[in-house]
Amino acid sequence: MAAPFEKRLTETDTVGKLSLPIEWLRILPPIEQGSHEVKIYVSDGLGFYEFRCSTIKMGRYRKPFLQPEDWLKFVDHKGLKVGDKIILDSEPNDFIRRHFRITAQKFNHEDNKWVDV
Repeated sequence: MAAPFEKRLTETDTVGKLSLPIEWLRILPPIEQGSHEVKIYVSDGLGFYEFRCSTIKMGRYRKPFLQPEDWLKFVDHKGLKVGDKIILDSEPNDFIRRHFRITAQKFNHEDNKWVDV
C-alpha cells in the first residue's frame, strides 16, 4: 500500500490537473492497452466521485495525474482554493480491487487547525 498522499493545493491544482506521486502507479488500476486513462472511484464520507487518471511521460518515468474535467468538479464542489489541503488514501477491498478515499481540508485560523470540508 502506498502512503497517504497529502498535498497543499497550488494554483495548478485548483485550475488544472492534480499530479499524483509516481509510487501511486503501483496501486492505481492498470491502464488498458490502447487507452490513455483509467477511472477511479473515490469516496469522502459524504459522497462518491469518479476521476479519470492518466499518465504523462516525465523523462524516463510516467507520472500519474487526475484529469482536469473531473478533478475541477470536485475542487468546485468543495470550494477549494490555493493553500487548502487534500489527503488521498487507499486500501485493499474485498469487493473492488482497491478503495480510494479523499479528504478535503481548509485551515481554520480561529482554531488554528485543519477542518474537513
